[in-house]
Amino acid sequence: MISSDMSQANVPSTSQSNPTYGRAYFRNKALDQYPNLYREFSSKKFDYYGITDETPCPLCKLDHDDEEGIEGRYEARSYFIKCEQREIEIVA
Repeated sequence: MISSDMSQANVPSTSQSNPTYGRAYFRNKALDQYPNLYREFSSKKFDYYGITDETPCPLCKLDHDDEEGIEGRYEARSYFIKCEQREIEIVA
Protein backbone atom coordinates (compact mmCIF):
# COMPACT_ATOMS: atom_id res chain seq x y z
CA MET A 1 0.00 0.00 0.00
CA ILE A 2 1.34 3.39 -0.98
CA SER A 3 1.05 6.13 1.58
CA SER A 4 0.55 9.62 0.30
CA ASP A 5 1.10 11.77 3.36
CA MET A 6 1.19 15.40 2.35
CA SER A 7 2.70 17.77 4.87
CA GLN A 8 1.88 21.43 4.82
CA ALA A 9 4.67 23.94 4.77
CA ASN A 10 4.78 26.33 7.69
CA VAL A 11 4.35 29.62 5.91
CA PRO A 12 3.75 32.61 8.15
CA SER A 13 0.66 34.56 7.24
CA THR A 14 0.80 38.32 6.85
CA SER A 15 -1.28 38.74 10.02
CA GLN A 16 1.41 36.95 12.05
CA SER A 17 4.31 39.01 10.76
CA ASN A 18 5.21 42.45 12.09
CA PRO A 19 2.29 44.83 11.66
CA THR A 20 2.91 47.65 9.21
CA TYR A 21 0.66 50.00 11.08
CA GLY A 22 1.61 49.55 14.72
CA ARG A 23 1.70 51.97 17.62
CA ALA A 24 4.98 53.60 16.54
CA TYR A 25 3.61 54.20 13.03
CA PHE A 26 0.54 55.99 14.40
CA ARG A 27 2.55 57.93 16.97
CA ASN A 28 4.74 59.30 14.17
CA LYS A 29 1.71 59.99 11.99
CA ALA A 30 0.09 62.00 14.79
CA LEU A 31 3.25 64.08 15.18
CA ASP A 32 3.41 64.65 11.41
CA GLN A 33 -0.27 65.52 11.18
CA TYR A 34 -0.15 67.90 14.17
CA PRO A 35 3.25 69.66 14.07
CA ASN A 36 2.54 71.72 17.21
CA LEU A 37 2.47 68.53 19.30
CA TYR A 38 5.49 66.91 20.87
CA ARG A 39 5.73 63.58 22.65
CA GLU A 40 6.30 63.98 26.37
CA PHE A 41 6.47 60.29 27.34
CA SER A 42 4.82 56.93 26.83
CA SER A 43 3.53 54.29 29.21
CA LYS A 44 2.57 50.71 28.51
CA LYS A 45 -0.84 51.67 27.06
CA PHE A 46 -0.75 55.43 26.41
CA ASP A 47 1.32 58.10 24.72
CA TYR A 48 1.28 61.58 26.19
CA TYR A 49 1.76 64.69 24.08
CA GLY A 50 2.32 68.31 24.94
CA ILE A 51 1.32 71.34 22.90
CA THR A 52 4.00 73.81 21.91
CA ASP A 53 3.83 77.20 23.63
CA GLU A 54 1.52 79.89 22.37
CA THR A 55 -0.55 77.57 20.15
CA PRO A 56 -4.11 76.34 20.66
CA CYS A 57 -4.93 72.65 20.86
CA PRO A 58 -4.78 71.19 17.34
CA LEU A 59 -7.76 68.93 18.04
CA CYS A 60 -10.33 71.36 19.42
CA LYS A 61 -8.66 74.73 18.65
CA LEU A 62 -9.05 75.88 22.28
CA ASP A 63 -6.41 76.86 24.82
CA HIS A 64 -5.86 74.22 27.51
CA ASP A 65 -4.27 74.54 30.92
CA ASP A 66 -0.58 73.71 30.94
CA GLU A 67 -1.14 70.43 32.80
CA GLU A 68 -3.74 69.23 30.29
CA GLY A 69 -2.11 67.70 27.25
CA ILE A 70 -3.09 65.20 24.59
CA GLU A 71 -3.37 61.47 25.24
CA GLY A 72 -2.91 58.83 22.54
CA ARG A 73 -3.77 55.14 22.60
CA TYR A 74 -3.47 52.31 20.09
CA GLU A 75 -6.36 49.85 19.85
CA ALA A 76 -7.00 47.17 17.23
CA ARG A 77 -5.08 48.77 14.35
CA SER A 78 -6.47 52.24 15.12
CA TYR A 79 -4.95 55.13 17.03
CA PHE A 80 -7.00 57.60 19.04
CA ILE A 81 -5.79 60.94 20.29
CA LYS A 82 -7.86 63.03 22.66
CA CYS A 83 -7.75 66.25 24.55
CA GLU A 84 -10.16 67.38 27.26
CA GLN A 85 -12.74 68.39 24.63
CA ARG A 86 -12.39 66.09 21.61
CA GLU A 87 -11.20 62.65 20.47
CA ILE A 88 -9.99 61.88 16.93
CA GLU A 89 -9.21 58.55 15.29
CA ILE A 90 -6.13 58.45 13.10
CA VAL A 91 -6.31 55.80 10.39
CA ALA A 92 -3.59 54.34 8.18
